[in-house]
Amino acid sequence: MFYLAYHLHWSWSEIMNLDLTERRAFVRMLAERIQAENKAMEALGDRLRRG
Repeated sequence: MFYLAYHLHWSWSEIMNLDLTERRAFVRMLAERIQAENKAMEALGDRLRRG
């Protein structure tokens, strides 16, 4: 729950009011988004290091 609360700024009650399937879907979508952003930042860093 902390994962969703931290990244989406949702309260405990907002998260717990979601169905378990919905919570899992939000966690999956958030994880995919963070992974994509991390890959983009790594690619940018690689390009900047190469000049």
